[in-house]
Formats: sequence, structure tokens, C-alpha cells
Amino acid sequence: MENQDDIELVVLAKQGDSVAFEKLVERNYIFVYKVSYKWCGVKEDAEDITQDVFMKLAGKIQSFQESSTFQTWLYKVTINTAKDFVKKSSRKRKKEMAYSEQQEIDSESNQEEDSISEIVHNLITRLPDKLKETALLVFCEGMNHKEASVILNCSEKTVSWRIYEVKKKMKSNLKTDEVLW
Repeated sequence: MENQDDIELVVLAKQGDSVAFEKLVERNYIFVYKVSYKWCGVKEDAEDITQDVFMKLAGKIQSFQESSTFQTWLYKVTINTAKDFVKKSSRKRKKEMAYSEQQEIDSESNQEEDSISEIVHNLITRLPDKLKETALLVFCEGMNHKEASVILNCSEKTVSWRIYEVKKKMKSNLKTDEVLW
């Protein structure tokens, strides 16, 4: 089964082949974890989200249509699961995490090892969901606007507009926070 692509494994998994399903999980675990982590920014939550995604996948594998790639479909499931997870988190927990992460960023900002990507990630996590989702796809996943539009179920122009808004909001937040480059 090493040489089979994801679509072949999905077909087998739909037929009840547990080895094929395990192979899908094995192949895509790191991808799902990275997407989850980029969405929530907390290692433990990303692990929980990743587990939730594969639990959902076991029940939803039958609904996969070959009209898109498996990874595109899996990305959508992952983002939706991450959104649900974050919504279910209590406000108190969100505030504690935000405060804790802000303290980490503040304490690390005096150290030379603080990187631009950490600052950008912090700015992205503060964006509204639709902008955050678009920014993660384009900036973190390296997708072009067309690829992102397929996953987001919107036009390329909408993706372009959202990226414009992301840049505008990030620039504004940089000025407000007085983050020095």
C-alpha cells in the first residue's frame, strides 16, 4: 500500500478497509496537525483538534466526492473542526491563553531570537475568522489565490480583497502595538 495515492486509499477505506484508512491517517496526520496549530496556536489544542478531525474522518469518509483532491477536502474538515473547537472553548480560557501568549511574546521580544514569523503569526491569529482563514492559506500554506478560492468556496477576487484587508489590518495592528521590525 506504500505506492497508493490518497484517492485509491479513500476508495478502499469506503469499502471498509481499515488498513487503507490507517494509511490515510498516517500520511495526513502531520498536515492536519500543522493546519490545526496554525489555526489555534496552542499545541495541546492542536493535538485535540487533530484527533477530532480523524474521528470525524472515520464517519465522513463516505461523503468524500472525488470532485476535489482529498487534501483539499481534509483541509476543509480540519478548518471547520478547528473553528468549532475554538468556539467551544470558554471565554475565560481564551483570555488566559491570549494573556499567556502575549506575555511570552512580550518577554521574548527583548531577545534576538524573536522572529518576524512569530510576530506575523500573532497578528494573523487576531484577525476575524474569514480573514484569518484566507491569510493562513495564502501566507502560511503558500497557496495562490485560485487554490485558496477553491477551499474557501469563494471567488479569486474575494480572496484578493481579503488579502488586501489582512495586510491593512496587520499594518494597523503593527502601528497600534508599536511592534518594531
